[in-house]
Amino acid sequence: MDPLSPHVTRALWYVDVLNARGVAVTPHELDRFAITEPPRASIRQLWKYGAAFEVLGEVREAEPVAGYMFAMGWIRGDDRGVELTTKGRAVLSAGADEGQLKQVAEPVVTDIELNPQDPLVFTTLTRRFAEAGAGMLVDPYIKADMLGWLTEATSLSRILISKKENRERSLIAVALDTLPRGNTIEVRATDSPDLHDRCLIAEDGTVRLLGASVTGIGKNQTAIITPDAAIMNAYRTRYESLWKSAERVEPQPVRAAPPAAN
Repeated sequence: MDPLSPHVTRALWYVDVLNARGVAVTPHELDRFAITEPPRASIRQLWKYGAAFEVLGEVREAEPVAGYMFAMGWIRGDDRGVELTTKGRAVLSAGADEGQLKQVAEPVVTDIELNPQDPLVFTTLTRRFAEAGAGMLVDPYIKADMLGWLTEATSLSRILISKKENRERSLIAVALDTLPRGNTIEVRATDSPDLHDRCLIAEDGTVRLLGASVTGIGKNQTAIITPDAAIMNAYRTRYESLWKSAERVEPQPVRAAPPAAN
């Protein structure tokens, strides 16, 4: 049997949410939910940092929601005021209790391709990194010039790198001191041979594997893969342990050039 499409799974979720709270859904109501596109949230403008970089996304304002909620039967009322219906309260309860309402409006695609020919490849990457919240990036050979993008466009709080690249570590130290938001992220370096694969460990513990260093995104064909729970746990346990024993990369000011000899 072929796996169900996200379109059908979304509809099944809706029936289950309302039925579990004692609310019936008619076939007409279910079809209306399935074919009506939810309002989209606003997005911020996305930037890569540095003189050679460019704007990657346009600002989009949030779309109105009242018409959609009326169509779904989630609210009732008029211009004088609205209130939640039984269906609306059921959906609200599901969103608060199970954290799935966002997925219904915008299903999560767990595995994505990062094609260097795609002009929005960094928009896609930024969105995935933003979803990680105050998580940790594990990237042994990340370059210092990527820190501006990470501090400005994401909420990541930690980066784990390798000690092997001494020169790059020095540049990262300077970047941490000079970037406007350099103090929002901590970088640590380890010489452990266990540091190999690149991954993103989200604030909620979700792990996504990166096929290439962040520095290579946009240059090489790669992907972001979400492994199963057992593999997630193995990566999370290993890299959290390495983080605890790793050496912190302390911010360093730019050193002035020595005066010329007379």
